[in-house]
Amino acid sequence: MQYTTNKTTRRYEANSSCSYPSYALNQTDKYQYGCEFEFYIDTTEYKYNEVIDDIVKEIYELTDVEILVDTINLPTAQDKNNCIQIKPDISLEDNGIEISVPITTDLGIEHYIGTICPIINKYGYTNEETGFHIHISTVNNDGINFNFYKFMLLCDKAKLLSSWKPRVGYSQNVMDILSSNTKQASRQIKTKKGTIWNVEKIEPNHVEIKAIGGEDYQTKKDLMINEFREYCNLFDETLQKDSDEHKQMYRNHKQQIEQLSKEVSIEFVLALSEAGIIE
Repeated sequence: MQYTTNKTTRRYEANSSCSYPSYALNQTDKYQYGCEFEFYIDTTEYKYNEVIDDIVKEIYELTDVEILVDTINLPTAQDKNNCIQIKPDISLEDNGIEISVPITTDLGIEHYIGTICPIINKYGYTNEETGFHIHISTVNNDGINFNFYKFMLLCDKAKLLSSWKPRVGYSQNVMDILSSNTKQASRQIKTKKGTIWNVEKIEPNHVEIKAIGGEDYQTKKDLMINEFREYCNLFDETLQKDSDEHKQMYRNHKQQIEQLSKEVSIEFVLALSEAGIIE
């Protein structure tokens, strides 16, 4: 395995003999995907730097893209989103790291879930601080203004946002804000490590989902894949014209908010605004 160095970042050449298919996008793809795995190295069993080298060797066999490795700083390479990255996670303690995959297809995400989770299980562990993040966006961003409010309600209706144990302070269900915290309490939580929202609108055509995670999440790869598929379907549904069922969903949620006290209702709307869910 050949690599070059740029400051603290090592760049490993792509594995041209990888036995797995290439999961690069093609010209007909409408959507693109990414994901990140947060976990801790088990330093009671392994030496940190040696484990990083072992993980690199195993990752090398999984993909035909270049690998960026940095145990000190986040890689700054311009093409980093087209590489596998093994890097520190700023929301975790010293032995916490993150593996992020290149921009890929839906089948690529399923491949990485199925192959990286066993690596985490082999060399590390997960707890309530750690999560698995999914990125979904359109390939073409011209004229896209993703209706995140609709997406949030669809995900909640499908019970995806409450499927995993809540990780308050790291990833909290945005649908629970009105009953769990005042606006002031929500803001205080958001200043801690990680983020409060388990779904966020990153750009007009891009959402990030942080609902999956917690202790031993890497042992539930089938559930992770199934829920990823559901999120993909709901993302596509969000971009379609509203049906009568969608309109009824909006009315039902409006009625729910109207039943609250005026003070709590205002706080909820402000919380949604702060989360970027409504303008």
